[in-house]
Parts: sequence; C-alpha cells; structure tokens
Amino acid sequence: MTRSDVIRFALHGETGLPVDTGVPIAPYTTLKIGGPADFFMKAPNGESLGRLLTTAENLALPVLVLGGGSNVVVSDRGFRGLAIKVETPTNLRNRGTVIYEDGQEVLIEVEPGCQTAGIARWTAHLGLSGLDWACGIPGTLGGAIAGNAGAYDGDMKAVVRAVTFWSPGRAGTGLPASRVCTVSGSEMAFGYRSSRLKSPGSGVVLGAELRLGRTSPAELLQRIDRFEASRRTRQPTERSCGSVFRNPPGKFAGQLIEQAGLKGHRIGDAQISLLHGNYIVNRGTATARDIISLIKAVRERVLLDTDIFLETEVMLTGDWSTDGDPLDPDDTREAASRVTLKATPVTDAVRSPLGERNG
Repeated sequence: MTRSDVIRFALHGETGLPVDTGVPIAPYTTLKIGGPADFFMKAPNGESLGRLLTTAENLALPVLVLGGGSNVVVSDRGFRGLAIKVETPTNLRNRGTVIYEDGQEVLIEVEPGCQTAGIARWTAHLGLSGLDWACGIPGTLGGAIAGNAGAYDGDMKAVVRAVTFWSPGRAGTGLPASRVCTVSGSEMAFGYRSSRLKSPGSGVVLGAELRLGRTSPAELLQRIDRFEASRRTRQPTERSCGSVFRNPPGKFAGQLIEQAGLKGHRIGDAQISLLHGNYIVNRGTATARDIISLIKAVRERVLLDTDIFLETEVMLTGDWSTDGDPLDPDDTREAASRVTLKATPVTDAVRSPLGERNG
C-alpha cells in the first residue's frame, strides 16, 4: 500500500467524508488559477473542518483551507497536501442563527463557510446593523474574520463577539497535538486586515458569534444599494483575488499604482484593472506566475517612484519549490534600482514588461 493510499484511507476513516486526488484548485478560487492538490475534501461545517484538520495534523499532512477562494494566489504546480473546501449546510447557507436578543443588541452564530456578502444582506433584511459594509466583500466569513475584512469605515473587529477556532499543536509546549479554542473578540488581536489567525499555521476559524444592533431594514438595504453601486463603478467585476496590496499609512495603494501610470499594464493574461489600480484581473488564461510577475513589477515601479514598499494583502500558497520566495522584499528593492521609467500601457499584447532593465 502506498503512502497516498494510507492517507486516503485515514482521512476517510476518521471523517467519513469523500477523498479525491489530483483535483485542480483553480475552480475554487476567485482568480480561477491554481494547479492540482494531492488530496481534496469538502468540509460541510465547522465541526467537520476541525476533525479534518486534526486528522491531517496526525498524518503530518500540509493543509490548505479554502473558503470563497479570494485573497489567495495558488501556485500553478498546485498544493502538496490536503486542500479543504469549506462549505455551509444548505439550511444555513448565507445566513446565521439568532442565539440572543436584548433590546437593541442581537447575537448571531455563523458558520465559517457562510458567504460574507450573503450574511450582510440577510442581516439587513432582518434590520440587524453592523454588516452592511460587507455587501460586496468576496469570500466567506472564516476568511473575513481571520483577515479582519473591512470597507466603508466598517470591519469585522467591530462586530465579532467570540471566535471558535482550531489551533495546531505546538512542539515542545506541552499542549495537546491540537485543540479547539473559543476566545473573545478582544482576544483576537485585530489590526488592519489582520488578526491572531491571519498568518499561516496560526489557526483556522470554525465558527463565530457576531454582535449586531438594530436599524430599519429599509435604511440598511438603501445603504447596501449605495455601497454596491459605488463598487460597480470603482472595482472590477472580472476574475480577481480582491485588493492585492495593503494601504501604506496615510496612503492608498491603488492611488500610488495609478500615479505610477500602471493602469492597464499586463503580463500574459494578468492585468492591472482599468477601474482600480489595486486589483489584478485574470483576462482569460493567466497563470500564477503571471500574477506574481505583475505584483513584483508593480512593487518595483512604486518603490522607485515613491520610495514606498507595498506590502501584499493577498496570500501566496502552494508549491513554489523551484522559485524560492517569489515575493522576496530584497529582490524587489534590488530590481527597483535597475528599472527605468519607460512603460507604455498595454492591453492587447501577450506579454509586456513594465520597464526595461539594464545589465
């Protein structure tokens, strides 16, 4: 029996869930990019997700957890381990469960696989305020909580009361191999697009309680309509992973990219959106390598023009074994010193560098 067979039998035996092999990850990401996973499973809820994570840890099997598949670039070579697609039971799809009401305060319980935008609209229809800003946020609540998603002066930090998450084992700490923890929102260490669960290996959201207020449904739905109309004029509808770069202090990444004259620039089928400089869209058959090359080129140009180094908001995952660190900051700074300012917007060519390099 091969190791692959042992892993498949163990995963199925411990969870009772189907195990597939060699499944392309691309269909499960918003960019529609990513090679095959060695093993692929679907977790129907947070409880089953926790069991899968513990089983994979016992097998020393790397894990990639996919909610809506936004905010991530998966290698063209795929993922050497187990990819888990987090789903939500049909009876809870795009909504939560009201668990407490007291005057102007309402607590709801949500699964990690609930669509963030779906929950925003569901709560608005109930007259529950606090999530209307999330009407256009892609992906699922698990990722939104881990990354403290936000827009229009709102964020997850403001509504999260408690989070239940799976915590991996810590070698040499005396802790069990893994455990399920519940912490308050104040213990989540929320920051700008970050939390204690943002970095790889820090833990995985299994569920949460959200604290919401009360406002008239009509007012909330009108607000959502305004937000959605604004998004349609400012953000692309093509395949993308969402915002690529974090906003530097006091600046907007998209504005810096646009001021550098990079709107519309393209490498392969990866293109800087014509609507918003902080979005990279897949115009057809873009590869992960195209996306990374464009990210690096944008970093180089902005660093050269402004002396500001753009930190990525998007996460890289998968098999980059032959590339080293594809977004090494030192490589960016070295390359920026050699990039000239010659750059012509390209929308039709197959491949176009953002600047010529000397030497």
